[in-house]
Amino acid sequence: MLALVTIALLAVAGCGGSGAGKGSASTPTPNHRPDEQVRQTIAAALRQEGHPTEAGVVTAGGTRLTALPTPFLTTWKIYQVDSRQGPHPVRLHVASGGSQAVLLTGAPKAFATVTRLDGTAVKDPQTAAGLGRVYLETTRPAGLLTYVVSTVDEIRFRPGITGGDAQRRDALVGRYRPVIKAPNAVAQGPGYAVTAFVVRDRALERRDLTIGKAGTVKEKITTLAPDLPVPYTI
Repeated sequence: MLALVTIALLAVAGCGGSGAGKGSASTPTPNHRPDEQVRQTIAAALRQEGHPTEAGVVTAGGTRLTALPTPFLTTWKIYQVDSRQGPHPVRLHVASGGSQAVLLTGAPKAFATVTRLDGTAVKDPQTAAGLGRVYLETTRPAGLLTYVVSTVDEIRFRPGITGGDAQRRDALVGRYRPVIKAPNAVAQGPGYAVTAFVVRDRALERRDLTIGKAGTVKEKITTLAPDLPVPYTI
């Protein structure tokens, strides 16, 4: 049975910020932040499941907690947690409902736990498309740069490339400009079919999602281009 809390961290590109210092008007100190109770509730759930390090990330000074737009949820919320206190920034995604918390990063099956506990109801294609995008963005794997693209121009090609790599980039842009679109949903059987495009590490992928009316998600991955001229590290 899927544990209520499943945790993974995503290391994001770039150098880390400075260590936590004294609080300021722009960076409230712990215990004086307006979302402190939410942080403590999430952290308590993590500690209960044996993840004290991750609980510390949620409550650390300088960590940003951002509620994501999730209109398909009724009582639960999904938060993006960003910390720049170590040698590399850290990002994780966590869902919170009452005294419960479900960590989503790298755990696609955990998303179904959230929609089940929330009592999610998907009633139209627009809601299905939004749910599909949030699913892809919050359950992406740890340690691999992964992001949804709505146009070919959102692919983060290496800057300043020349020669064969530049020619390959231009060919990819020409081929996929008419193909890549924002996540789109259509009614299919008892639920919805969502098509989205994702860059994962160095690959361009099409994700075909089957979304049930209760928010369940089945996913099929098709690799369109396995070796994009994009940065090697994240």
